Amino acid sequence: MSKSKLICTDLDGTFIGDDDSMYELLQLIDGKNILLVFDTGRHLPSVMGFVQEKGIRIPDASICMVGTEIFVRGDDGELVLDSEWSDIISDSWQRNKIVELLGNVQGLTIQDEEWQTKFKASYFLRENVDDVLREVDQRMQKTGLKATAIHSAGAFLDFLPIKSGKAKATDYLAKKFGVPKEHVVACGDSGNDLDLFEAGFKGIIVGNAHSELSNFRGPGAYHATGEYSAGIIEGLRHFDFL
Repeated sequence: MSKSKLICTDLDGTFIGDDDSMYELLQLIDGKNILLVFDTGRHLPSVMGFVQEKGIRIPDASICMVGTEIFVRGDDGELVLDSEWSDIISDSWQRNKIVELLGNVQGLTIQDEEWQTKFKASYFLRENVDDVLREVDQRMQKTGLKATAIHSAGAFLDFLPIKSGKAKATDYLAKKFGVPKEHVVACGDSGNDLDLFEAGFKGIIVGNAHSELSNFRGPGAYHATGEYSAGIIEGLRHFDFL
């Protein structure tokens, strides 16, 4: 692709939340010929349902299920699974053993099958968070199982392959598209976006962000006062992307 800049944005609570500013943002992005990547905890059918509901264009790529699936727009305009990414993240991943290990942890409730994939095990965790996370960590260390655990929005706990996640998936796509890291801007509102900021991407933390992300301080992070897509527009202007 010939485009030289890339915007990678979470959907719920970030890109989604105010339709007027969302449509304005899309117009600005397309006017500047910038690559658009969705980076979300949603699965692809949910992403496409949103695209169709709002009547917007299909993004250039979509990182789904918290960085465990990547879909890239093909020549026919449809999003196609990137099997190379699936091969990369499969290393050292033992989902069934993790689910078995955590089956009787008090406070963890496994989510519906819809939100489980080959590369993600997802739970609800709303109470006694520190105690539960401590027990989970102790069990994982004792067995030697490897995974990345992400608690977000005060309610969700996802276990992912250690080579996956939103930041690693974004880095992979930027290289695939030939976009330098300094020309990538990430946008988010919750804990499952945190690794993007910790990885050193320029990033926009929207004004309505949860405390797990709004408390983050780093040289590349811009804390917008505007909420949802209005905050993204504000941040993109700060970074001279628009």
